Amino acid sequence: MKLSPLALAIALTPSLALAAEPAEPYQAQPLVVTRGTPLQKPAPASVRVIDRKQIEKTAASSLIDVLRGQAGLQVRDTLGDGNRASISLRGFGENAVNNTLVLVDGRRLNNPSLSGPDLNSVPLANIERIEIIRGAGTVLYGDQAVGGVINIITRTPLDNEAYVETTQGSHDLEAYRGHLFQQLGAGFSVYASGETRHTDNYRDHNNASYSNGFGRLRYDHADGWALYEYQSTDDELLYPGALTIAQRRADRKASASNEWNDSKTQVHRFALEQAIGANWTGNFDYSFRDADGVGLISGSPFNDGTRVESFSPRLTAHFDSGLGRSEWLIGHDHITSDYQAAYASFPSFSSMARQTQRDWYTQLSQPLASDVNLILGYRASEAEDRNKRNDLSHTDREGSTSVALQWQPNQQTSLFIKREDVLRWANVNENASVGPGVTFLKPQTGESWESGIEWRDGRQRYQATLYRLDLQDELLYDPLAEHAVFGPGAGANINLDKTRREGLLLEGEGSLTDKLSVGAQYSFTDSEFRAGQNKGNEVPWVSRHSAGAHLNYVILPGLNAYLEAIYTGARYLSSDDAHVLPREGGYTLFNAAFKYEYQQFNAKLRVNNLTGKRYDSFATYSAWTPGNKGLYPAPEEDVQLSVGYRF
Repeated sequence: MKLSPLALAIALTPSLALAAEPAEPYQAQPLVVTRGTPLQKPAPASVRVIDRKQIEKTAASSLIDVLRGQAGLQVRDTLGDGNRASISLRGFGENAVNNTLVLVDGRRLNNPSLSGPDLNSVPLANIERIEIIRGAGTVLYGDQAVGGVINIITRTPLDNEAYVETTQGSHDLEAYRGHLFQQLGAGFSVYASGETRHTDNYRDHNNASYSNGFGRLRYDHADGWALYEYQSTDDELLYPGALTIAQRRADRKASASNEWNDSKTQVHRFALEQAIGANWTGNFDYSFRDADGVGLISGSPFNDGTRVESFSPRLTAHFDSGLGRSEWLIGHDHITSDYQAAYASFPSFSSMARQTQRDWYTQLSQPLASDVNLILGYRASEAEDRNKRNDLSHTDREGSTSVALQWQPNQQTSLFIKREDVLRWANVNENASVGPGVTFLKPQTGESWESGIEWRDGRQRYQATLYRLDLQDELLYDPLAEHAVFGPGAGANINLDKTRREGLLLEGEGSLTDKLSVGAQYSFTDSEFRAGQNKGNEVPWVSRHSAGAHLNYVILPGLNAYLEAIYTGARYLSSDDAHVLPREGGYTLFNAAFKYEYQQFNAKLRVNNLTGKRYDSFATYSAWTPGNKGLYPAPEEDVQLSVGYRF
């Protein structure tokens, strides 16, 4: 293994013989925020909560860097630069972006199209904590919460503050960010943040320019709160394209593409919470997202537009008894999505569509004994699809149930078992490109079973989870399917036959000494086609084995060192459902970081891929590509230095 000079210098940095401040012991995770008020007991699910202190220890500058290496979670970095990365939970491949729901304070980041959630739209400095809910969440969260939910909770500082930071790094990275929080009096406060980032990235023709502005006006009073938020983002990106084996061998940084995309998004959100008497709480959330994009793809200029309007009121009641506190939640989701896309060279792929979702849901958490809790839930879902180009419409209805039992025999131990129906509607992109005789695709339905045990005290935490997810009519793009317009082998979105995911998650973390804390995780994921021509085959681009480990060490007061190792196991190429080619080999990456704080000043140094390993962040199968592989080389050693000041 060859170390670069910088990596070697970091590895040999001496620990100064000074009195080090004791490391903070492991802290119990906060209660998970659901769609209603937090439950009085931990949620009956496989949950990982990453709080603000843990985020800061990693010295990361992006959400993706924080999420990499989490148990049960695989990152799909389809360009290799982190700009279009998506999250896969519970072993999804090509269709991962529509089977994991991403929320920011309850607002959906997922799109009604094949575009994944914009994870860059959430500046890391704005995040208070990240809740990773691994497993089915259909009843509480609705469409797309099949493999799990990433729930991001943003910050509301307690004191007035201002912060500015700059980052310089590899590949001409230059970033500036900052935020301001100010109490205005009479219960009003304002929070504003901004970020701008420019980089050439590792490969040719992969320049990225990104800016983000966010503002929140909030009013707090004795019985609740109300807020208005506005966000504007501008994302400009050049796509480097895939390389053949020969092209990568000649120059792994080269580009074989002239494609690009420029998108602008504006978001308005209004939300409030109001206590209604002693036992009831009302919540109201309204948001409107308007996104427009232009670019060039597959040699064709294009423009698209997405409008998503969401209205979500809910009521939560709490009732105390001798056995504990009961919680009853009832809510409604009304989501209207308009999508239009025009391709100059491929008019048949152009689309004008609308999807309206109308859901009612309820959940009851009822203690059966002082240490046993029963959770029952139901969601009635309706999706109305309209293809405006062909003036066709269709309405589907589905019902989903959930039941969970949780036992907490002592203060340290918690066990649960849960069964839930899952649901995903076909999005407007999928319904716009189907096979002969298909007008609207069937909804994806299924059944999820999971159970787990967790043990924790003030310094350590251990968790184990087993799960099985069976799906009917799973939605997926088949590149070899017959297309309704272009004929056999042109590719189309289809409903698969039966598929199954099952697996095991093991994780633990704790403090070994006053200075040293460690954590590790292992995930086994078995995802396969259970019927059809690919029966018995694994789902492509899903690793059966993945693992991670990290440690944090206090070198001296204010100076922390962080080291992590992330292992990704072998997997079949994306789109290789028939397993024409063997698995791509696995790899291990090492990342290191230092963080120093002195009064109002802080500095962070983070090195990703410390050893400069050469690997492909994404690889796809194509029968028409020389060597049958399209490869997206990932960056080698990547260094970022950030300096910040708090006023």
